[in-house]
Amino acid sequence: MRATRIAGSLAAAALLLSACTAKDHTPPYVKDGTADLDLSVTGQPVPKTLALVEKALVRIQRHDADGLAKLSYDNEHAKETADAWVTKWGDAAQKPMVANFLVSPKKYVDVTIRFKGVKGSLSLTLQEDTDDWTYGIVTREGFYDD
Repeated sequence: MRATRIAGSLAAAALLLSACTAKDHTPPYVKDGTADLDLSVTGQPVPKTLALVEKALVRIQRHDADGLAKLSYDNEHAKETADAWVTKWGDAAQKPMVANFLVSPKKYVDVTIRFKGVKGSLSLTLQEDTDDWTYGIVTREGFYDD
């Protein structure tokens, strides 16, 4: 009887340990919410630029100005820009969207976001950081909607 209890305890401990060390295989696009975007893409995005735009749109959809500000390239005016975009485009981002990527030869990517049934568009400029080869959204004054 005692041997059975010990074996059962060991099995339970092993199961608990394996559950704690199990690797999470959830795809990143499910974790960050981008799997649910109703987004069509035109132009020539690269995986890094498309991922950044998707993350930005999810944050706009969720009215998450703080999370959106964290995607800024240089943090200059990031909070003000994020607040303005969430206020202006948050409801529109609940609808189907089209992102048109225009790549310039200068480490910039201009993206125009159009929302179904909404006049106007959101213009984003993405800039590459050559130190770590990542992209961020330019939020400096003059690069965003009022």
